Amino acid sequence: MLFESFKQGINLGGFLSQYELIADAGSEESLHNHFETFITEDDIRRIASWGFDHVRIPMDGYLFYNSEKKNLNTEPLEYLDRCVEWCAVHGVNAVIDLHNIKGHIFGEMDRPTPLMTEAELRDDFCRFWGKMADHFKDCHKIELMFELFNEITDSTGYMWNKLYKQAVKEIHKADPERWILVGTNFVNSVGYLDRLDLLEDPYVFYNFHYYEPNVFTHQKAHFSEEFRTWNQTLAYPGDMTDYITFLDTHKEFKKEHPLMSKDTVCNDKKLMQKLLSDAEKFMEYSGCELYCGEFGVIDSAPEEEAVKWIRDFITICNRLKIGHAMWNYKCLDFELVDMNNQVVRPEVLEVLKELNSLAVKK
Repeated sequence: MLFESFKQGINLGGFLSQYELIADAGSEESLHNHFETFITEDDIRRIASWGFDHVRIPMDGYLFYNSEKKNLNTEPLEYLDRCVEWCAVHGVNAVIDLHNIKGHIFGEMDRPTPLMTEAELRDDFCRFWGKMADHFKDCHKIELMFELFNEITDSTGYMWNKLYKQAVKEIHKADPERWILVGTNFVNSVGYLDRLDLLEDPYVFYNFHYYEPNVFTHQKAHFSEEFRTWNQTLAYPGDMTDYITFLDTHKEFKKEHPLMSKDTVCNDKKLMQKLLSDAEKFMEYSGCELYCGEFGVIDSAPEEEAVKWIRDFITICNRLKIGHAMWNYKCLDFELVDMNNQVVRPEVLEVLKELNSLAVKK
């Protein structure tokens, strides 16, 4: 059901979320130009021609939701509607992903975030999704799926399970058959799938992200203090012994990598299969379908190494029937194309097109 409609996708990050990393967020003219030009129908047509069957559209709650008036902002919705319509024209399904909202603190697992503890913020979260469901309740030209939140962090271990169920109720009150994705705790970690309190609902599916090991997929990341400090190039397959030693001497970073240990020094397909065994067990014992909303390798990694990692990951996902969307189509360090719409990682694109065509044949 899920896999048939959302097999191979690509993220449109930077369009309606994280746009402040690309456009001048302080300039109304710059933002307007960004929203008008960053993603166009030509991009959706191109994505379809490469064999992708869906796009994931991250959106920023600060942009879309007016917390004072308790309603959705009209102009951003128009940009989203237009993109969904382009998807319908070109036969591409869509995931609408809430990437950020008031009260969320990315990666905060030491103490509860305001989104988890403040009733008004929780109510706004559910109200946002209820209004989105009402807005899109007549959208049936394509399969449109809501992803409740991008990378949730809930140090309590309980509140996210309560909050997501309430949001599902709000959505299905307006649109009873709308497909919904629910992500795992600790920024959508595959290792936290078993901590989800599952719903018996045929329209609710579960979701994780996969960038393991981060030292490979995010190597030399300019936005990470850890990987600016550990400024090394890694191959795939490759040895991570020096990195494990680095974590042992840098305790401030070690807590961010609970899956890494002296037993995970070899970064290869065998390790990938081991780390994804949590996903396999989840599907086997829960009977629920899974989706991976993000995976990818940063552009500061050697492209030929990225290709091998991506090939292995997609091959495993296809075997397990886990649909997936690579991060990212345009810009934001993991891109296929740059601001001028020029392909900047042709080898990555070619392996994606090859695997997309194989998935279609199956």
